[in-house]
Amino acid sequence: MQNSSKKSEGFFQKHTISLIMLGLLAIIGFLLFSDFSSTPIIVSEKIDPYVLSTKGDTLIIRDTTIAVGENKQASILIGDRIQTNNSLATIFWPDGSLTRLGEKSSIRINAMQAKTANENIQINFSLESGKTWSNVVKYMFGDSYFHEQFNDDTALAAVRGTVFEINLDRKYIHTIDHAISVEDIGSHTGSTFVVAGGLLDTDTRNILLKNKIDELWNKANNDADVIYLNQRMEALKKQIFESKIGQKNYMNTFLQEIGLQKTKVSLDTLLTDNTAGWTQFANSMKEGNNSQHLMDIYQQFYGLHNTDKIVDTKMKLRDLVLKTAPADKKQTLLTDFARSTLYDSWNMTIIGSGNIEGLQKKLENYLQRGADKNLINSLKDANMQENIKQLDNTLENAKQTLIQTLSEKNLLEEAKKKMTIENVQKINNEADKIHESITNGLQKLIQ
Repeated sequence: MQNSSKKSEGFFQKHTISLIMLGLLAIIGFLLFSDFSSTPIIVSEKIDPYVLSTKGDTLIIRDTTIAVGENKQASILIGDRIQTNNSLATIFWPDGSLTRLGEKSSIRINAMQAKTANENIQINFSLESGKTWSNVVKYMFGDSYFHEQFNDDTALAAVRGTVFEINLDRKYIHTIDHAISVEDIGSHTGSTFVVAGGLLDTDTRNILLKNKIDELWNKANNDADVIYLNQRMEALKKQIFESKIGQKNYMNTFLQEIGLQKTKVSLDTLLTDNTAGWTQFANSMKEGNNSQHLMDIYQQFYGLHNTDKIVDTKMKLRDLVLKTAPADKKQTLLTDFARSTLYDSWNMTIIGSGNIEGLQKKLENYLQRGADKNLINSLKDANMQENIKQLDNTLENAKQTLIQTLSEKNLLEEAKKKMTIENVQKINNEADKIHESITNGLQKLIQ
């Protein structure tokens, strides 16, 4: 009996270690869920918005109905209803952002304009049925916005540069990158943040688990994003390295100031350690009214895949934008840059590189200078709750699997005999300890 007890204790000890590993793997898997390889690249010229039918016929419903054939495109207008049946379609907005429609989906365009590809971008549409995937490739600042309404226009998802999807068939909102704000239009009862990797029920606003995600739809869109963003990368390279003669190209000026060799083809060469070049560039841009030009340059880097140098460049550009911005714009910019710095710190923590301490200090600096502390704390809380929700589910599944396995016939009979209430409680206690330990670690991670 004593040997049996020792075997049982060894068995539980073995599975406790497995439970710990399952919990850790779940966190790693969750944190890596967002597709950080999807890196929006910006070109400076706005486009005339259009719909591309990528499978079957897509309908544009105005005063009459226009059928857009497969692999054909057509211009779109405010007030248009875009509808798919057994087809797929992609909307290209004026700033280069896009929205894809799944089969049997319908949207109505409420607002659609842009002064340039980088400023005064105003996009609003309603998802009436089906599902959409949006890749917002610009930082929406000032009067710019990107809004998607749903649930008969009673709810709204607002973003400032995000990849997200809304699926009315499965009743969820899913953030792939950065964060979105979901609010009730009529009641104005406040916003709910959905951070990268998070799911929210479209009706109840409760946090959901990832098993509701349409995996095939997600994979297809992530793959399509890679192709589209590579095309934008090539367009940006062409814009940089083949500047038009006689035109003032501030991006080209910027690259020359920081020491870019124009014969290089890698965008990594945008980011050099030429301190003198940076200083010269900063001094030249402080002279005159260059705030908007600096914002255009910042837009070029906003969605790039984070590396140490890219993050450092973005922080320097944010400082320059703040120094040259009009006084009445600085408060909003401080809050927006604090938000972006928080996202960068999460991203760099996940990929395990970068000056995370420097990002945290910069975030504190923005907060001390007047950035919205309540907003930043709300984002941190949303991130923590999302991680804890997924961890709870993983640990509960691990417990139930362990209990079920030990209860099966012809499997570890000695352990089965020990499946008493006391031993079940022991498993629960061990799982609670693991949960508490990892939760404390997560709290330190996002501080």
